[in-house]
Amino acid sequence: MSGFVRFLTKNRLLAGGQKTMALHQWVTDTLTGRSSPWMRFMASGLLTVLSVVIVAVLWRKLGAITDPGILLLFTVAASAYLAGGMAGMMSAAIVLLCSFILFSHPLYPFRYSELDWRQMMAIVVACPVIALMVGSLKEQIDRLGLVSNEAQTLREEIQRFEAVKEAQYLCELRFRILGDVINDYALCQLDEHGAVKNWNAASERVFGYTEAEIVGQSYSRFFTREDILARHPDRLMDQARFSGRSAQEGWRVRKGGGRVHSRSSVITLRNAQGALAGYLLIVHDLTRLEDANLAALRAQAELEALRNRLTRSGGSPDPGTSA
Repeated sequence: MSGFVRFLTKNRLLAGGQKTMALHQWVTDTLTGRSSPWMRFMASGLLTVLSVVIVAVLWRKLGAITDPGILLLFTVAASAYLAGGMAGMMSAAIVLLCSFILFSHPLYPFRYSELDWRQMMAIVVACPVIALMVGSLKEQIDRLGLVSNEAQTLREEIQRFEAVKEAQYLCELRFRILGDVINDYALCQLDEHGAVKNWNAASERVFGYTEAEIVGQSYSRFFTREDILARHPDRLMDQARFSGRSAQEGWRVRKGGGRVHSRSSVITLRNAQGALAGYLLIVHDLTRLEDANLAALRAQAELEALRNRLTRSGGSPDPGTSA
């Protein structure tokens, strides 16, 4: 039985604690302006009615205060600051209506002494003025808070933009440094439509264009007329868009009409959201490799010819030469 009583007591304490927390949250939201305007309007009315009741008890019943007008004026000011000018005018109307009864004689309603009449007139004049002044001040404070929030949001956006700009600059710097180090590979960054955005020094050596001449031009000008008619540039980009990478070996056109044998690769570039951000064109110049292969073949042919001559003359080839 005692356990059941403790269970009920515990549940009542928890329920009371939850109600207290809910009331505290409602008061906090109302004071900080996070609640709805109607909730603040209702809180302003309740505050005014509660203040009038407290004044009636302290002044009429207990005689604890001698000048209730100060407390009533403070109530109007608090209501206007809590919910705005309209709530302040509503509070002023409630205070004025109740003042006609509070300041009259307890036994003879609407009969006033000289002191009570002066206090009531002061409240009649001061309440609307205080409501308008404090309401206007509240509107200015709210507007200032809104501007401050917008300024803070703008500062955060500027900081994020600067961070993104700095990251983009570092990426481009790394791309240029890497591109300048690689001499046999032309690296060319393209936009979503295949126009050149930037490239490295090896690209200028391979194709002959300066960066100022080629930026903004379509990369299709590196292809031969036959490849353009066969839509090879578009096919490479389409294949890279769907599979992430495409490659083709063939002739590419230099500035002035010269041709270079190379292997071209197109790699898709995507942003953090996975959307297409452009392409990276990598062109490997095979001319040097082919020249080296031809030179090796010529050297091997000359060596074989020398061996054949030595064999026909009956001599033996030089060990150093045969090596």
